[in-house]
Amino acid sequence: MCNKDFLRQIISGEKELMARSEIRTVDVPAYDELSVCNLWPIMKQNEAFMRHFPDTLPIGRLPSREYFFNILNTGMNEYL
Repeated sequence: MCNKDFLRQIISGEKELMARSEIRTVDVPAYDELSVCNLWPIMKQNEAFMRHFPDTLPIGRLPSREYFFNILNTGMNEYL
């Protein structure tokens, strides 16, 4: 998921990275309602959340489940 375009956005200040120590990890059960596929379209509208994800992803690809839910739990735990 980390490609040259995303790194360029990080360096320019458009996107952000978090220190590993800041991340609050979470184990989310594998329910259909809690899939990245279902939640990604909703979360793409949130600018604060999207500061940690690239603007474009390869066709048919989504962020990894672990990364998605850890960022969601760290920045916007009210969703979980």
